[in-house]
Amino acid sequence: MFKHSTHATLPDVTPTLPPLDLGIPAKLQFCVDAGALSACSFFGQMADFNLHDHIAAALHSFMASVAVGAAAMDKHSPSQMQACADAFAAGYLGRIQQELRLFYGEGLRRDRHPSFHLAASACTTAMN
Repeated sequence: MFKHSTHATLPDVTPTLPPLDLGIPAKLQFCVDAGALSACSFFGQMADFNLHDHIAAALHSFMASVAVGAAAMDKHSPSQMQACADAFAAGYLGRIQQELRLFYGEGLRRDRHPSFHLAASACTTAMN
C-alpha cells in the first residue's frame, strides 16, 4: 500500500508497476478514474476505433456529463471545467502509458510477457 497523496493517482495494473502520481489535485480523482476507465474501453475496441477518435469522443461525452452536473449545482466556472477535462485526459493517457510500460517490459518479470489481455483483465477488475 502506498502513502496518502494530495494528488490523484492511477493504481498499478500489475504487482510490478507502482501507482502513477499524476500531479492532478486529489479532488479531481473522479475525472482521472473516468479517463482511465475510458482508456480501458478503448483496449476492448481498438480494432474498431482510432485512438485519437476514441479519446475525443470519450472526453466529449464525459464533459457533457460534467456540464449537466455543474448546471444542476449552478456552478459554471470555465477554469473548473478545464481542470476536469485535463484530469480526464491525464487518467486516459496515464492508463495508456501504463500499458506501454508493460508492453515495453518495464517492471515485467522475465517469465511474463506483455499482453493486451492483461490490460483487459485489469480494466475489468477496476470496473468491478
